[in-house]
Amino acid sequence: MAAPLGFHSLPLPLAQLSLAAVLKCGQSFRWSIYPLHATLPCDPSHEYRLCLQDRVVCLRQSPDTLFYRSVFPDSPVPPEVEDARGVETLSWIKDYFQLDVDLTKLYEEWSNKDPVFAKLRWRFEGIRMLRQDPWENLISYVLRFSELNRLNPRRLGLYVLRIITSLGSRKW
Repeated sequence: MAAPLGFHSLPLPLAQLSLAAVLKCGQSFRWSIYPLHATLPCDPSHEYRLCLQDRVVCLRQSPDTLFYRSVFPDSPVPPEVEDARGVETLSWIKDYFQLDVDLTKLYEEWSNKDPVFAKLRWRFEGIRMLRQDPWENLISYVLRFSELNRLNPRRLGLYVLRIITSLGSRKW
């Protein structure tokens, strides 16, 4: 499948990363999810967006490919700057989702050692531990398990964003 206009592609099957599962499992609360009008079953059905310090990272996923792009607030930049930003974004994606870890191999290993996991592994396909910024992770945890724990994930994400923004900015 060709990459959507403006997106780069990274071959990555759902067994290695499932955005639909990992971004909704309670690890991160700042991702925005937008439904897309998919014309074919293999077309991405959603776009996931995260606002970082200097860019918005946009992700889409087909059964065998992760599509990504970054959006910056400044005007058009020279091609070499745009290329460097693309490399930086890909590096962040690989680190954030820990894509250097072979999840299929781990699931196989765990299934061989644990018969209960072997029966249920397909329910958790593509779920990874995110490598979040430690400050954001701490704030999310404290808010989630404080008296505010009745907040829905969307409101919790807004609180996390407000706290991170008001108490300091960090370059990711």
